Amino acid sequence: MPSIKDAYKDFLNSEYGMRAYNRFKRILYGPSDSLVECLDAEVLGKMPFAVGSQLNICDVGGGDGVRIRSILRYLYERFNLRFCLDFVEQSSVQIHAFECSDICEFTEVRKHETLFEKWRTGSAYDLVFLIHSIFAFEDSDSFDKVLKLANPKGTVVIVSNAEDSFLGGLKRILDADYSDRRFEISDVVQSLMMRGVHFAEKRFQTKWTLQGDDLQEGIGSILDWLSLGRYQDFSSGVKQNVQRYIEDNSRAVGDGLSFCEEEVVLVISEQDGPSAVSPKSLFSQSAK
Repeated sequence: MPSIKDAYKDFLNSEYGMRAYNRFKRILYGPSDSLVECLDAEVLGKMPFAVGSQLNICDVGGGDGVRIRSILRYLYERFNLRFCLDFVEQSSVQIHAFECSDICEFTEVRKHETLFEKWRTGSAYDLVFLIHSIFAFEDSDSFDKVLKLANPKGTVVIVSNAEDSFLGGLKRILDADYSDRRFEISDVVQSLMMRGVHFAEKRFQTKWTLQGDDLQEGIGSILDWLSLGRYQDFSSGVKQNVQRYIEDNSRAVGDGLSFCEEEVVLVISEQDGPSAVSPKSLFSQSAK
């Protein structure tokens, strides 16, 4: 049986996979990317940065770089920060699409086209981002490497959909034929608790509605991404299960459907400092 983690990496390393993911993001988060807006308002904007300082940043699995560019612009405009960014992405298609001219005034960018597990760095970071990029991690050893990226006063920010969310349920149906499963946010939480690492957790909801002519096209785009381009090849039985699941987990609105997805943000910071945030100061604390 094939590996979902290998399939995930291969799909993102294709032009079609990149387009599929970008269509998916536009449907869920809109042109302004509500996920990044939530991170800015609820997490990054509350961190005690020293105005005018320079931060070492690492973005793991940042795709085409659109999100980290938006985040850095926000931090630059709010705190007058400067950055040195290490951008780690295994997809040659995605990393070549990363256009950084709009942030070069305040950011030094180093792009690394490689699997995170194979990447070696001599740097330690003030901020480490993993935004919807944990799914292909092989095991908890990969996560140990993530924790080692942050300096003693640094912070790791991880964002993913909740495993029991709308998309989480769809993935369980679509991934049934694989020999393994995706590394999920629950695996991160378990790893942190086993290691006695302090973290904070926040959950928020992403809502979107598909109506009229956009309904079938939008659902098709979501399924195309989640199935890694395989949905049209599934059996009629699987497609019926997917259809029932969607009907049971959406709400009718006029001639369309409304959806709600639960997202999880984990903030990991062992120590407080100029570029770190105390878990107690953000939202619900999860302890050792």
